[in-house]
Amino acid sequence: MDEKSKSQTEKPFHSNSERLIDMVYLWVDGSDIKIKEKREFWQKKYGQKVNPQAVSKCRFRDNDELKYSLRSVEKYAPWVNKIFIVTDNQTPEWLNINHPKIRIVDHTEIMPPEALPTFNPNALETCLHKIPELSEYFIYANDDMMFANPTEPSFFFTEEMYPVFRVKHKMKPEKIEKETYFRSLFNAYKLIEEKYGLRITREPHHSIDGYRKYDFEKVNEIFKEEMYHTTISKFREFGSISRVIYSAYACATGEGIIKEVTRIDRTLPFYTQVWMYLTGQFKKDSLCAGNNHSGIKEEIDKFKPNVICINDDEYSSEAQRKYERTFLQNYFSEKSSFEK
Repeated sequence: MDEKSKSQTEKPFHSNSERLIDMVYLWVDGSDIKIKEKREFWQKKYGQKVNPQAVSKCRFRDNDELKYSLRSVEKYAPWVNKIFIVTDNQTPEWLNINHPKIRIVDHTEIMPPEALPTFNPNALETCLHKIPELSEYFIYANDDMMFANPTEPSFFFTEEMYPVFRVKHKMKPEKIEKETYFRSLFNAYKLIEEKYGLRITREPHHSIDGYRKYDFEKVNEIFKEEMYHTTISKFREFGSISRVIYSAYACATGEGIIKEVTRIDRTLPFYTQVWMYLTGQFKKDSLCAGNNHSGIKEEIDKFKPNVICINDDEYSSEAQRKYERTFLQNYFSEKSSFEK
């Protein structure tokens, strides 16, 4: 085995010096005329092959969520080492690109030429481990995912630096049948079950998660054909593989743990769980709410999540997006050093 192959298959070394944790975001401003024209060109070229869910406006809208997510990082997770923002030749106009923690990564730096241009986050996620100078351990977020309370690295990794994979309720068959997002989850879980016997039927918690580059390299090697198909798919589609495959692989090989997100910590003694429920002492690791949910702050106050996601979907109105911006500005009102 040559040195290149060896480096791609060896497990990461868990020394203290190698435990730096970086953060990765995907970001796009779909209102950029160049991005819009490029997307419309390829959408027209692909025609009916493009699933309408893949080109919904919510997939590309920017509501300044990244600004507030970075504010949450500085406030609640200052231990984050470097922050990589993956874009298509774009930079948020408010971003301080001279900040020592920030680096903009263009799609061309991580994607094979035949995959570009891409408008598919599933495709980009198959190549995150190729980000230059990315640490072995990193956390990944969409721009609408934020920290809501002080959070330590142990939230994402065990003492052995195994990633924690958070899940919630079981997936509904009708959603798997009709929605590209849920089908990509199902496709990933199916590959892992067939290869390793680990059956997972629950949705991921849809928020910030911890990963190892090693797992990306191994999965892309083991499921080479399926992952490559996802990499070169320009739009979301029913045949895509979700990034949950990397978390599921770690769990299937004994180097990751699955944790269910519930109102009460199920690892506590039963009588403690009952007492906490009766006294209303709820605590959820994460919370995901639509931007049409007017009680976001109340939900955060009630469940005290470490991480949140405020989701913009195809049904969101401009009034709801305005409400979201107002909430974010009020909740994360202090400007961060990541801004100009």
